[in-house]
Amino acid sequence: MFFMSHKVLDNVFGSLQVSKEMLLKEMAILLAKQQLSEYSMDVEYFEKKYNKDFHLFDKEFRTQNGSYELENDWMSWKFAKESKNYWSELLKF
Repeated sequence: MFFMSHKVLDNVFGSLQVSKEMLLKEMAILLAKQQLSEYSMDVEYFEKKYNKDFHLFDKEFRTQNGSYELENDWMSWKFAKESKNYWSELLKF
């Protein structure tokens, strides 16, 4: 792992005219947006794969004997949907 001295860090932050706190906040926002994007892509993948939204898929899934693949997709889709909602709510400010 590479460690920078405090003097180097202070010079970098000074040159960029940004505080360490502001940079940390910006990094947190970027990471949250990345998470939102990844889970949004997962949700979109399943919507295209099954040509329906999760609500309809869930309703149909609960009324039939599904295969292992169907159950696995249900769990993955449910997790992606909940995670997308979480990161979306977190980014509202």
